[in-house]
Amino acid sequence: MRTKMFVGYLLVISVLLNACAQATSTSTNTPPAPAPTTPTITTAYPPAIESTEGPYVGPIIVSPVITATSPNLTPAQRAAIQSASEKYGVPVDLFTIVSTEAVTWPNGCLGVVIPGVLCTDVLVDGYRIILKADGQQFEFHTNQDGTSAVDAAQLQATLKFVVNSQDGSLQIVSSNIPVGPIYNPAFNALLPAGSSIAGTAYVYDYKEFKVVAIDDNGTRDLSFIQKPTYGLAVWWGDPGTSPMLAWGTQLIDDTHPSTLQISAPDGSQLETLITLESGATPLQALVAEFWSADGQLLYFSKEPVGIGGYIPFPSASNLFKIDIESKQVTEIIPVSPDTGPQSCLDAISVDYRFVADHCTPGVITIRDLQSGETKTIQPPDDATGYHMLGSVRFSPDGSQVAFALAAGNPDNEHGWVAVGDIALGASKVILDGGAVSFYTVLGWLDEWTILVQSTTIACSPTCFGELYTVGVDGSNPTKLADGGFLTVIDNR
Repeated sequence: MRTKMFVGYLLVISVLLNACAQATSTSTNTPPAPAPTTPTITTAYPPAIESTEGPYVGPIIVSPVITATSPNLTPAQRAAIQSASEKYGVPVDLFTIVSTEAVTWPNGCLGVVIPGVLCTDVLVDGYRIILKADGQQFEFHTNQDGTSAVDAAQLQATLKFVVNSQDGSLQIVSSNIPVGPIYNPAFNALLPAGSSIAGTAYVYDYKEFKVVAIDDNGTRDLSFIQKPTYGLAVWWGDPGTSPMLAWGTQLIDDTHPSTLQISAPDGSQLETLITLESGATPLQALVAEFWSADGQLLYFSKEPVGIGGYIPFPSASNLFKIDIESKQVTEIIPVSPDTGPQSCLDAISVDYRFVADHCTPGVITIRDLQSGETKTIQPPDDATGYHMLGSVRFSPDGSQVAFALAAGNPDNEHGWVAVGDIALGASKVILDGGAVSFYTVLGWLDEWTILVQSTTIACSPTCFGELYTVGVDGSNPTKLADGGFLTVIDNR
């Protein structure tokens, strides 16, 4: 037997593994034709970075009120702003100058090590210029007259994605999306397929029904995880404390009930936290959802067994948490009655305070877990013909959500992506997939950039999903890769 979402999700995964989304809509926000093998992401903003050390030859001029349109900008400042705008796709007029520091650079590369680039061994007088745009900082090194400007973030790591490829194998796909010291995305879906620790991803393999570790050196089975359900929660650990994995096990029969287990990534510290009573009605299986930031609490759900169907937006049915030390269990969102909507909890906010769901027909609901209050977001007026909402994902700051809409007909599907403002309760369409395809929202790379998956279900002979980034305003939809998304790898 399988849980409801296990069966339904497998149906969806089979679509994701076998889909080649080819949007037919004439909307200006329809994804473009496939991009080159090495994509260029022009909407990804880097996070704040720290200044590098250098020999000072002058004072630091702090000037937070100087904007890109100021007539008093020096040639070096103008060059830094122009270079940042071109590299990151940020409009020039959004920049302000935080500080300008006179520096003698040790080489012709202006103190920035660039792989594969030889630097002249000559001292260069110039400036370290810190820029700011929409809350993010950028550091550029220039010479004195601004004829040379170098991004100090050349050595930033880039995100990688783990996907189910067309042949069913797991693959790592590289991107040009930079991540820095304060990278703070929002991949906060319930029913997580996994996450990464120090460049290694731990994911649930939906084809083989097992958990594996995957990195640049290949894939290895985690054989100590037996008969897992589809949720895998990963805690990154603290200094001096091992990272931890958490998973549920399948309900096989009365002698093999579902359990909730944890261990270190190498299989040590293996422990069973919960065992469901045999013969419980309705039949349920435990699914690990996510850890608290300090690793003291594990959130999980109890999913009904034996129900499947066409489920484009997989989601959880309820939510509990358990204290790892005391084993005390607390119910957060109760199990829905049989007469109510099932499998409709989508995501939790980065601060663990809010849960987004599509349990009420026709609206997105935001639940405040502290106050018990709820807010609703209305579907966009510019989408017609949909019958399903789901895959709601919070933005990093929690002020917005992105979600998907679908016609809900596997024989004649149509999908959209919308962004809603939680305070205003309104939303608007940012992507229209046209006929026969639908979207799922995967998460936010930053406050401006959303990661989505497009899936075509009426194609022949073989079809599979495609990953796209898109601006929060619907701008610049850019294809990243083919395949069904599992998780991201932060390879810093």
